[in-house]
Amino acid sequence: MTKLPAQLGSLKLVSQLGLGRQCQIWEALDGTTRQRVAIKVIVPEAAKDPAQRKLLEHELKVAKSLAHPTVIRIDRLADDSGLPHLVMELFPHPNLKKQISEGVDALAPRLQRIVTETALALDHLHARGWIHRDVKPDNVLAASDGQVKLIDLAIAAPKPGLLGRVFGSKGPVQGSPSYMAPEQIRGQTVDARADIYSFGCVIFELLAGKPPFSAPNSNDLLNKHVSATPPSIETLNRNATTSISKLIRQMLAKNAAERPASMQEVLKQLRTIRFFERASS
Repeated sequence: MTKLPAQLGSLKLVSQLGLGRQCQIWEALDGTTRQRVAIKVIVPEAAKDPAQRKLLEHELKVAKSLAHPTVIRIDRLADDSGLPHLVMELFPHPNLKKQISEGVDALAPRLQRIVTETALALDHLHARGWIHRDVKPDNVLAASDGQVKLIDLAIAAPKPGLLGRVFGSKGPVQGSPSYMAPEQIRGQTVDARADIYSFGCVIFELLAGKPPFSAPNSNDLLNKHVSATPPSIETLNRNATTSISKLIRQMLAKNAAERPASMQEVLKQLRTIRFFERASS
């Protein structure tokens, strides 16, 4: 992979925070404002691909329609040295995937806040007319006190209108195989309940240390989401309450109509249940 220049316009690259197939995430120092920011920059090999720039333009459009402390703020799209990049708020904390890999027991004391704030982020997204479509631990940054930021709005889609809800519409299958709702896998029109399913997978993983389904290849994994019964969280975390287990089962229902109808409903339940039988230290 071609190395990035040390400077993009007024932005001096400081340290790499993340790496994707087509983009890199960096902490940078803005020489004009003297502020520390994060940038999402297309790698040089893909910089001339108009599809990659459109993804950044779309992500900026979605972000500009949002305003919530649990959603990452994106300020602008710039293009320096032929490298399109988003300039965004810096939240210098690891994503949940990394933290889960280090052991879920360490997450337990702040788990309620992490889950509640992520639900608030998704509820705000839905209220502003968007479905995230890629809810997964990699896309939630979490501080040591449990404060979170939802990130990566690149494949967010508008909430379907009445005709879309009634008749449905086939579209390209997008998302991450370990967290996709059955209707998303089938390429059907998705609404907030697809994010609720994915979020159920995330809560499951935060408690169990692994997603509800695993398989040797993507096809088998997707088939499990469509037809297999997820294991009970209580068999994987004996400290999990029957209340959180019941909520996860509802969120992971194969039929979207059997899930909570909105993130508001999920939040209502989250505020009245305990996650653990014994308090975590």
